[in-house]
Amino acid sequence: MVGAGFVILIVLWTICILICIISTRCEGAVAYIGILCILIAIIITLGLWFHPRGEVREDKFIIYDQTYAGRTALVSVLGIVLFAGVIVFTIFHLFDQRRPCPIKPPSY
Repeated sequence: MVGAGFVILIVLWTICILICIISTRCEGAVAYIGILCILIAIIITLGLWFHPRGEVREDKFIIYDQTYAGRTALVSVLGIVLFAGVIVFTIFHLFDQRRPCPIKPPSY
């Protein structure tokens, strides 16, 4: 079952990637709008990630996880870095310019 936050993140990152692709063809200061869009998407993603998901119950026996925020922040940062790495790898691998080299006749 997918929640509303997940759908918001999918739509947000899809729009962000489309804006980045469109802004790479622009010239001047407009070309940097893709970077700004990614930064805004990261801030919104982190805000939704750390937003409380439900009501707090007051039970008698509650086990507190002291490292939850640290682990969540670490997973968030690693996920963003992984996403950025896949994008950079794709850009450098798929869009690498390949030039034809002349075929030399065999020398006997």
